[in-house]
Amino acid sequence: MKYLARLPMSFPKRLLGFLMLGVCLGCSSATTHASDELTIIYTYAKDHFARVLNEFGKAEKTAVSLEFKEQNDLKSSLMGMVETNNTPDVIIMPADHVGLYAFIKYSEINPKDFTAQIPERIWGSSYCDGKIYGAPLIQGNHLMLFYNKNLVTEPAADWNTMFAQKAELAKKGIDTIAWSFDESYWFLPFLGAYGGWPLNNGKVELNTPAMAAALDFYKSLRARDLPYPNCSYQCAVDLFKTGKVAYTINGDWVGKEFHDALGDNLGVSAIPMAEGKKMQPTFSTHVIAFPNHGLTGPKRDLLIKLANYLQSPDVQKRLWALSGAIPVENSAFEYARQHAQGYLKKTIELMADTKPLPADKEMTFIWDAIGKGYLRHREGALDGAAAARYMQQLAERHIRNAQRMSQRESAAQTGTPP
Repeated sequence: MKYLARLPMSFPKRLLGFLMLGVCLGCSSATTHASDELTIIYTYAKDHFARVLNEFGKAEKTAVSLEFKEQNDLKSSLMGMVETNNTPDVIIMPADHVGLYAFIKYSEINPKDFTAQIPERIWGSSYCDGKIYGAPLIQGNHLMLFYNKNLVTEPAADWNTMFAQKAELAKKGIDTIAWSFDESYWFLPFLGAYGGWPLNNGKVELNTPAMAAALDFYKSLRARDLPYPNCSYQCAVDLFKTGKVAYTINGDWVGKEFHDALGDNLGVSAIPMAEGKKMQPTFSTHVIAFPNHGLTGPKRDLLIKLANYLQSPDVQKRLWALSGAIPVENSAFEYARQHAQGYLKKTIELMADTKPLPADKEMTFIWDAIGKGYLRHREGALDGAAAARYMQQLAERHIRNAQRMSQRESAAQTGTPP
């Protein structure tokens, strides 16, 4: 799994326009696939999920057509599918995708249709505007500090300690740390450390002292040449796997890949504190969702059966054993917690210090606003306070524009003045 499906800093205007339209408008009905076939797009553990999905199809005597997509390609791909009336029956995806429920026409989920014992906190991760549009399958997606035990004896608990380690590592020809520094999902724990959060009770809260302080501290890391310069997600992964950097910040989804590369030299810890302030990583879930109001169609029973199969204790334990996917079902999670060793044990422990990532549709606009404000701050065009104000204004403008579009469409459909 790659990082959560948040909008990149340079989110294209064309796609943002689609999102604004999608939040407000219904779309033409997508193609109905053959009743004896399930078409599924999924974004996690490519080979392992394929195995359990194909086994379900075999047991149900149903043809299963699978397509794996990288998460950063999913949103644009789904928009193209909606435009061509060709959405799948099922999507297994990060929960923050459900904010596109009006555009993709995800079915509303009733937890009573599902038999697995899953905590309310986890169900809550897929709430969007007060409703549930995805049934949780896997939890986690939280950012952590990975370190190479062969290069670092004791992981840095704060950034000053890491700065102190920098000179010693440099003597060995090793850079200190690399991560997706310019991606807003990686910035969010720093905002949380300073007491900020982008969306509270449906209200955008970007113009805050916490945002300004977090931006300034984050920029100070770059000013002191700590993170590896101009490093993309894959760049950071490759540098860490090959031992060219001692640390990286990444999510639980990449743990197995790192362990395959480093073995017992892989260490996991909390992201270092900022000025004595503890980081606040987010947690989320992967969910199963049903486009084009699939739960009201002829495949409803089969779709519900698939979801219950994937949430069942046996399948949850199996996915944990195969890929390290943290279960959402109570007994499977307890099994994983008790049997976890090495980096997996610490990965589960760090779940306790996470906060749910909002899945509300407003987050679409918030990610874009944070990205644009961050870039202006990074380049010195705006200081922290001014960047925070800019983010707030931009997010609110996007939301107002979306609301006006919705009103115009409603008026056009009813024949009443907007």
